Amino acid sequence: MPVSQRRYAVDLEDTIAFPDITHVPIFSPHKERNWYILTEIVSDETVSRPTFRVEDKLAGNYRVVVFSTNDPVTYAKECKVGHMICIKNGLPKQFLDGRYGYEIENPWHILVHQVLRELNAELRKRSDDGLLLSCVVCNTPKENVGCSNCKTRYCSRECMKADWHSRHMQICNVLRALHKWNRMLWG
Repeated sequence: MPVSQRRYAVDLEDTIAFPDITHVPIFSPHKERNWYILTEIVSDETVSRPTFRVEDKLAGNYRVVVFSTNDPVTYAKECKVGHMICIKNGLPKQFLDGRYGYEIENPWHILVHQVLRELNAELRKRSDDGLLLSCVVCNTPKENVGCSNCKTRYCSRECMKADWHSRHMQICNVLRALHKWNRMLWG
């Protein structure tokens, strides 16, 4: 996958960067190499610790995701059926009950959001149309103002304010991750 700030090329189907359950590396990653497991929550199976049944990118492959952080309820509060859980450098394990899945011990290694795939497709389309560096509200090719967190571009404070109130506040962290992934060297 090419590294670029002018072109958006993240491919969520890339099995190196976003492996399915059959392509997960068996060794812990080198600190400069990462991968992300993409799963969709299909049910909440919480008894004591937040536990979710998830479907892998390969349809029909189900695993569990268990939150074992110091405050699991807080870190799992965004997890809802239909949302995606992205797990950085996820290594599968077998739990005591015999199920296979992922144990979340570091809350900074997950990203949970409902519209990850849609945002990725939107960024790819903006890039293909030559609008990646333009204002996301009015498509003006100026880039005077930007979100300090995700680097989304705006032509003015007015456009930035309009976008923030309409949807940016809810998607900012996902956009940040997608833009970061776009600048990574994979594999």
